[in-house]
Amino acid sequence: MEYVLILIAAILTDNFVFTKFLGIEQAFLTSEKPLNAIRGGGLVTGVSLVAGGLTYLLYSFVLRALNIAFLTLPIGVLIVVAAVAVLEVISAKNDALEETLRCHFPMITTNGVIMGAVFLAIENDLGIGASLLLFLGAGIGYTLAALVFASIRERLRQSNPPAAFAGIPIMIAAAALAVMAFSGFAGLHF
Repeated sequence: MEYVLILIAAILTDNFVFTKFLGIEQAFLTSEKPLNAIRGGGLVTGVSLVAGGLTYLLYSFVLRALNIAFLTLPIGVLIVVAAVAVLEVISAKNDALEETLRCHFPMITTNGVIMGAVFLAIENDLGIGASLLLFLGAGIGYTLAALVFASIRERLRQSNPPAAFAGIPIMIAAAALAVMAFSGFAGLHF
């Protein structure tokens, strides 16, 4: 049951985008269409699982044992960059896949959700299974947030807001309302 709670908390109640504001810029600005938000979120989820898992294992078995845990962040960033580079090489073999994913690679490399989840797992002294669920939940939560922002953006394109609110101001107001809506999950207990 603890594992289910970790997953649900990472997706809803402790969503990294809405409660910790990690990766909010990428979720807010790069999600033009819902399908693009799902693709980018899927990539973030995959990289979060792979790079987060490797960083956590490296911290648990090497960095902490050698008393050089302060290197977790730079090594973790290098692992994230390496994972994205591998994705780029794989996608380069398929032109359609490369065209679809090209805009998402810089976003994933600089996304704070991945390293935020790693440091949260370290801080709470989670085991590898619970950590992987946290990384999965962080990626799914990011995807959900990006999808919410993309849907809001698409709906705002169809509406006719007052001139003073057109563009960024109405998006910020809508994002604030979305964050407030997700704060309703904060009281969720099982």
